[in-house]
Amino acid sequence: MLHKCMFSGSGGQGSALMAKIVCLGAIKEGLKVVMTQTYGIEQRGGDSTAFVIVSDDPIGSPIVENDANVAVALSQSIYENCFEGVVPGGKLFTNSSIVEETKEAEGFEQKMLPVSDMAVELGTVRCANMVMLGAVLAGTEMLKLETAEEVIRETFGAKKPKLVDLNIEALRTGFAAVK
Repeated sequence: MLHKCMFSGSGGQGSALMAKIVCLGAIKEGLKVVMTQTYGIEQRGGDSTAFVIVSDDPIGSPIVENDANVAVALSQSIYENCFEGVVPGGKLFTNSSIVEETKEAEGFEQKMLPVSDMAVELGTVRCANMVMLGAVLAGTEMLKLETAEEVIRETFGAKKPKLVDLNIEALRTGFAAVK
């Protein structure tokens, strides 16, 4: 099993948090994982991408370069990079609440999900990343849903216990939307 992932969005959308949860979950499940990140030059609101490789075999290189088999585009500004970075047979998960100008996918699957709208229905757009992460987990079976929930409890539990239930509900909502 090998998942080369791009989690992309504009600053503040939580793409790096999605990647962190995947990394910590992979470790819990005894998988190999590496993560790298890039940020735009803007101080706030610039595009950012977290690259994650999850495997059950040793990982020789931490580079994901136009060969992702799992990509996430949370915003319009990063969509083109994500679209161009998916390999044949891969999956691109796109936030259709924000990404309005899309292309026709050839050779890979594109899942359009209104995760920002779904998050607003849950109470705040700030959990759109967790809705999307749930969708990614359902669509790839990269990690068990229960593992991601456990990581969310550990990540938010100590400093932000009020956010635990909301983020788990968001994760489950995205998972159910794809399953």
